[in-house]
Amino acid sequence: MVTRRQPWHLVKASTLHGKGVFALRDIPAGTRILQYAGRRLTSEQADALHPVNPDDPFHTFFFALSSGKIIDGGQRGNDSRWINHCCEPNCEGHENSDGTRVYIVAMRDIAAGEELLYDYGLVIDEDITAELKQNYRCLCGVPSCRGTMIAVPEPDNKREAAAQELRAAAAELQAELDAAMAQASHAPLNTTKDKPGDKAKTKKKEKKNKKDKDKKTKRKKGKQ
Repeated sequence: MVTRRQPWHLVKASTLHGKGVFALRDIPAGTRILQYAGRRLTSEQADALHPVNPDDPFHTFFFALSSGKIIDGGQRGNDSRWINHCCEPNCEGHENSDGTRVYIVAMRDIAAGEELLYDYGLVIDEDITAELKQNYRCLCGVPSCRGTMIAVPEPDNKREAAAQELRAAAAELQAELDAAMAQASHAPLNTTKDKPGDKAKTKKKEKKNKKDKDKKTKRKKGKQ
């Protein structure tokens, strides 16, 4: 007898938006909770479809695949279509290896009763205006909320700070190198220049050494 596995989730009303999906029991991080199901569409087919709800035309059940196909959770979909958006999600979508399916996976441990949320990161093929952001406004209310469900690229502050630090270090090194070069250009070419009288002393010393050498040579010869 095959026993059916108890689901990880249940669907009920959400304080964020309409229906929501909640953890039925504690969900460990990395758990594949459920598949995002629906009809496969081309981008042209998706653009041609009328809104699911005319009163809320910007609400969408579309999930884009890396292959270019789109999963329409509004057709042949399952409970995953009711998962709401959040800018600080506890879930994320994972594609399979051939990019044909998407699974909702827990990013961290999720307690029973907690709402399942992922970042929609909607991709819009037009200029991201303030009006467009408002049309797809986010209601999650978390501290890091960006105010929209659209994937809005933000500057990488850490990368820019690191680049500025590198530029400052390079400028400081160049300044030290320039100072060293300037100092070297004003230094005397011969730092061991003879003082007056040194040459005469040297000649006298050479003569004395020569006489001593001659004396030693003569003595050496006299012993033979």
